[in-house]
Amino acid sequence: MAVFKTTLWWLISGTLGIICLSLMATLGILLKNSFTKLSIEPAFTPGPDIELQKDSDCCSCQEKWVGYRCNCYFISSEQKTWNESRHLCASQKSSLLQLQNTDELA
Repeated sequence: MAVFKTTLWWLISGTLGIICLSLMATLGILLKNSFTKLSIEPAFTPGPDIELQKDSDCCSCQEKWVGYRCNCYFISSEQKTWNESRHLCASQKSSLLQLQNTDELA
């Protein structure tokens, strides 16, 4: 009878352990997805010290592109791989911007 009780407790604790691990894995996946969605949101909002050039002599940007210091920038909220982004830029006759440090964000 003692062996049966011990085996029963091992079975119950093992089942609860598996359920606990499954719940933790589900929580981890949900948290990862929610943070990914938050990071996809557009992060660019020009501050008051940045003057965007609309109809400047030095540049004229396409619709949905942002002009700044005679350069045109397209800010996308889509999540793509580096290569997918490069191909998208190439299809727009542009190139992918790579920032070297945070000073370039200002």
